[in-house]
Amino acid sequence: MNDWADQSGELPLLTLRRVCDSAVCGRFPERTFLRPSGHLVDVLELHFAMRSHIGLHAPITHDQATKLLEGVIVSKAGIRSFCEHFGVALPSGMHSLKTRALQLIHRPNHLGPPDCPDGALVAARLEAAEWALGKLGTLEKLLGVLRQHPNRAVFDSEIDSWHSRYEDARSMVQASRDPQLREELGDLEMEWKRLTTIEEPAVEAAPQGSRSPDLPQRRNVGRPPGSGSYVLEDLKLVDEMRADLFSGAYTSLAAAARARVSRAAGGGTEASKIRRLITRYDERYPD
Repeated sequence: MNDWADQSGELPLLTLRRVCDSAVCGRFPERTFLRPSGHLVDVLELHFAMRSHIGLHAPITHDQATKLLEGVIVSKAGIRSFCEHFGVALPSGMHSLKTRALQLIHRPNHLGPPDCPDGALVAARLEAAEWALGKLGTLEKLLGVLRQHPNRAVFDSEIDSWHSRYEDARSMVQASRDPQLREELGDLEMEWKRLTTIEEPAVEAAPQGSRSPDLPQRRNVGRPPGSGSYVLEDLKLVDEMRADLFSGAYTSLAAAARARVSRAAGGGTEASKIRRLITRYDERYPD
């Protein structure tokens, strides 16, 4: 960072912001930013750390931000890839005789990371997606109660709770502009409607004096309890998430879940797996 700031004449904090904006927009290869433990640095948390460090609002403390930024190991291969793709001069500390000669022949367009105007917008969408995942998990819990007792009456308080939480989730999903999350929300809404819809039976004319027909029963639909839950597989990942959160490897539950989504069992979307891991974590560690 300092080498780029020195050679470009930009302030170090501005260089930091441009790097983190570029990272959250996916301009660097995936394994460019690592922790000493080998964990990937979550690019949204990296952006949070930058915001906190330069004095903007962020959902992590200044101490957490400083610890994260000071602990980041930056891949030279990732930096070279970024520089080649966006016409940026290599930081002075990474030059060899060959790269110095090449830079004289092919002058880069930028002496330091250029501005990335979409950084704040992309970060806001990712942050909304993180909030949405938690709110979708809450809707999942409400549905879980109905799945266990699908034929019981639904109280007005439960209906009010669902609609309130659904609107919260919908606002975050819309802000995220994530099609997977929209699909997840739609699936949950459809299941709620199925589980809370009473199917009226066909009633034929009955002889006078016969007993009244039985009251309509709620349809027993939706996933049976425990089906497709991958409990044992998930709990191994949940315990890893717990350890990472305590060690500070990740500062948010969603980030710890994202780091393991590729290892989560099942064939659902990435969003559904992250949500499932968050829900499982909350069930195992309600504190």
